[in-house]
Amino acid sequence: MNEGFEFEDGMNTEVSRFEEMLRRKDNYFFDVDALVKILDFYIDKGQYSRANEVSNYAFTLHPDSASLLLKRAHLLALMGNDKKALATLERVERLNPYDPELFMVRGNIFNSLGKFNEALECFKNALPLSEFGEEVLFSMAIAYQNMQNYSKAVIYFRKALDRNPNYELAMEELTSCLALSGRLAEGVEIFKGLIDKDPYSHVAWYNLGDVYCRLGSLEESLNAFDYCILIRDDFAPAHLDKAHVLAMLGEYEEAINKYIQTFEYYNPDGITYFNIAECYEKLEKMDEARTYYKKSVKLIPDMAQAWYGIALTLEFEERWYEATHYVKKAIEKDPFNPEYWLLYGDCEFNLNNISEAGEIYEKVIAEFPSHLDSWLSYAHFLTETGNPDQAVVSTETALQLHPQCAELLYRQTVNLYAAGRIQESYDHLEQALDRDNGNYIIIFELMPSLRNDRNIIRMIASKSDVG
Repeated sequence: MNEGFEFEDGMNTEVSRFEEMLRRKDNYFFDVDALVKILDFYIDKGQYSRANEVSNYAFTLHPDSASLLLKRAHLLALMGNDKKALATLERVERLNPYDPELFMVRGNIFNSLGKFNEALECFKNALPLSEFGEEVLFSMAIAYQNMQNYSKAVIYFRKALDRNPNYELAMEELTSCLALSGRLAEGVEIFKGLIDKDPYSHVAWYNLGDVYCRLGSLEESLNAFDYCILIRDDFAPAHLDKAHVLAMLGEYEEAINKYIQTFEYYNPDGITYFNIAECYEKLEKMDEARTYYKKSVKLIPDMAQAWYGIALTLEFEERWYEATHYVKKAIEKDPFNPEYWLLYGDCEFNLNNISEAGEIYEKVIAEFPSHLDSWLSYAHFLTETGNPDQAVVSTETALQLHPQCAELLYRQTVNLYAAGRIQESYDHLEQALDRDNGNYIIIFELMPSLRNDRNIIRMIASKSDVG
């Protein structure tokens, strides 16, 4: 029956005794407190089948223990057997009707069943009886949050924090609740208030950094994470989130170093490898980027973005054939991302597989008509393959779907010019300049010879600061 657990140093001796009993197929005596600790150990580890084994054995020793019945009810709820859990709690109530844990477990079950008003009644009954009022208030806040009554949820998260200003989970949930209710800006003052009460609360500094990041105040976010790390340098989430913010600020080398530093606290994971790869890609260090994308897919084989990332590094190096292999892997994992199909089409086009490329582009605009880049890529393909008239028709369709898009008007300017419809080209250029006169460079990137057309130069000069 031994499942081969390796116990941590200092692990509870009662759990060791229980494991020994199972190995020897013997029967040992344990008092109620010891059995509660053993149950907590396995429940915390998520080992519910072993916890159930402990519970069954416990009742052979203490069949009428209210504490063990409460643990039994909690375990049954975790295992999804709510009906039995509630029945077990009725037995507890007959034995000890004023146990706050009775109301807490029952309230949590009602909460999971979506019976939020019943859950709140249970928590209200528990509050005057509990030594840990912050936990009861937290559970009430979660119930209100589940009801989408975010204003009430914020009130009760704050009440929990009034009782325990370092209640980490309450801070995290409060931040999420403020985000869900569009009240993130309030979080700045809330967490600054908690910091005023305890300037050395690393958790408050961390959550202030999280709020600033969500608000897009990245420098302030970085500053808050730095204070958090200064107070507690082994607080892994702050190191990880600081790396994210550095990447968002374009400080890719620093971000890479910080991501790698997190491996001191976390086992390397596929997401962090992916983030490192993206930073290397931004730095145009494609060998390194590819290495980390490959590490990512090794750990998360179904991560389409990482397969796509490998393909992008190969596209950058114009290794089209190899890129095709990896972008097809991305499509296999996620066939509904138009960016993957576009890269596939670009690869086939650059391999001179014109027919295959055309079919891919047509598939993309048919299946993802709202995706602007698909229309732009298809128009470019048609122009490059000597079909400017088709490019005009395609881009006109795109303009009907995206009438405010200046980039499409610039694209159409080039299409019409290539098709010999010069005056119409000028008309579209004028519309494009009226809509966005800062992006006229697009037409010269698409067709450099347009720099020789004096009418175009004159039109641009009249609509912009170009002399």
